[in-house]
Amino acid sequence: MKQQPIIKQAAEKLQKSEKSMHCLVGFDGFVDEIIHVVDKRKNLTEHERVPDIKTFAEKIASLAGLSGNLELVPIQTKLGGNGPIMANALIAQNHNVTYIGALGKHYVHPVFREFADSCKQVVSLTDPGFTEALEFFDGKLMMGKMNNLPEVSYDHLIEKLPEPELKKIMSDISLIGFTNWTMLYSLNSIIEKFSSIIAEQKNKPLVFIDLADPEKRTTEDIKGVLNLISKIPTKTILSMNQNESSIISNVLGIKEEELQKRASKIREKINVFGIVIHPTNGAAIACENETAWVDGPYTPKPKLTTGAGDNFNAGFCNAWMNGLGPAECLAAGVSSSGFYVRNARSVNRMELINFMKNWAEGKVGE
Repeated sequence: MKQQPIIKQAAEKLQKSEKSMHCLVGFDGFVDEIIHVVDKRKNLTEHERVPDIKTFAEKIASLAGLSGNLELVPIQTKLGGNGPIMANALIAQNHNVTYIGALGKHYVHPVFREFADSCKQVVSLTDPGFTEALEFFDGKLMMGKMNNLPEVSYDHLIEKLPEPELKKIMSDISLIGFTNWTMLYSLNSIIEKFSSIIAEQKNKPLVFIDLADPEKRTTEDIKGVLNLISKIPTKTILSMNQNESSIISNVLGIKEEELQKRASKIREKINVFGIVIHPTNGAAIACENETAWVDGPYTPKPKLTTGAGDNFNAGFCNAWMNGLGPAECLAAGVSSSGFYVRNARSVNRMELINFMKNWAEGKVGE
C-alpha cells in the first residue's frame, strides 16, 4: 500500500471518530529554556546561529587547551519534560488527561499553569527540573538539571494519592504513558506497581513508553527496565528515536541498521506488542504480524525541535486509541510532529486532520 493512501485513510478515520479518551501520563516535569547559540553577531539585534551540532562541536573542540566565549540567546521559556509535552499534545487532540509528575511541590510552577488547568486531574510530586535546550537545525542538546526528581517514586506518589484512589482512576484509563525513565531513577517502582494494578483490572489500558535518551544509564539498568516492560500485562509499545534505538540494540546484542528490521528484532527480544522508531525523516513500527515505514513531512528549517518526539508520541497514541492500524498510527505521529516543528506548538484535532489531508495531496511545504 502506497504512503499517500495510508495518510489519507488515517485522516479520514480520525475525522469520523470524535471519541475523547482518558489518559494517564507522567512522570517528569521540566521548565525548558529554548536557546540559540551565536555564530556571528552582526549588531545588537541581529546574529547568525550556529547551524548544526557538528559545527557547535567543532567550535568547542577548537577551544581545547585555550579558553573562549560562547553567546547564548534565550528564545523562550516553556513547559517541558517528555510527560507534560506529550500530555499537552494529547489535550490539544481532544483527550482528557490525568497528569502525575513534577510540576511544583507547594504550588504549580507558572509555566505549567495553563496546562494544569486543562488537565482532568493533576498530582504533583515535587518541583520540576530545569533544562537549557540548545536548538540547532539538525537537532538539539538538552542540558538538564534534575536535582528535584528523586522524589518521583511510587512511595511518594501514594502519599499524595492513596492506592485505592489510584486504582479507581486507573479503572477509567484508556492509555498510560510512561516517559523519561532515563532521568527518573525511581520510575521502575512506578512501572512495577502499575503493572500489578493493571493485572487486577478487567479492562486493561494500552501502555506507551518512551525511555528518553538512555545513554547515560548503565547496561544493567537498561536491561532491568526492558525486563520490567516485557512483563507489563497489557498491549505495550516502546517508542524511541534513532539514536535511542541504537543504544537499545547494543544492549540487546542486535546488529541491524535498517530500522524496520531493527524494530522487529528489538520486539522479538523483549516480547512486547510493538516497537516504534522515529528518526527525523519518518518512522518505523514492528508488531507481531506487521512492520511498516512512513516517511515524515520533513523540514530542514524547523522553528522548534524540542518536544518534536513527544508530539509524535501523542499523535501516534491518539490514532492507536482510536483503533487505527500500525502504519496509520505512524502517519498520525509524524504529522503531529511535522506540524509542531513548523509552528512551534501542538496541533489540535482538526488541524491534524487538515495537515494530513494536505500532506497526502503534496500541499505541505518545507
